[in-house]
Amino acid sequence: MDQSMEQLRAKFGLAGFVSGVLSLILVHVHFSDLLALVDKSSGAVIGETAAEIKQSAIRALAGKPAPAPLPQGPDFVKAIALAALCISGGAIMLGGIGLFRQEPQSLSYLAVGFGVFAIVMHHLMWVALLIAGVVLLTCIIQNLDSITS
Repeated sequence: MDQSMEQLRAKFGLAGFVSGVLSLILVHVHFSDLLALVDKSSGAVIGETAAEIKQSAIRALAGKPAPAPLPQGPDFVKAIALAALCISGGAIMLGGIGLFRQEPQSLSYLAVGFGVFAIVMHHLMWVALLIAGVVLLTCIIQNLDSITS
């Protein structure tokens, strides 16, 4: 009598692994797009902001109403971030389902790991940007006397 063990294929583990890799790619694309170089220099941006403030003050003193804001196009950066976090959550769930069904464990562990890493990477990048901003502001405030003199 032959007793053959039916080997489960790693369906959920493979789907979770692919989702985890996709979420890592999307997190990378999100921060690459967020940190992309702007077309204008900082001086041009400051000049445009100053001109807008001047026009706003003239309008306010004349008693004219503020113009309607210009409609902006869709913001794909937020959509990419949301998609990356949702897909990484899906990768964690698919990896957990694969482990629960006792599929081969390597892909399921990788799916959970990539999903968790994508979420952690997303939040750590924001923390790193926050720390860099605080350091930049601290340096500007400390050197304010040499800038104004």
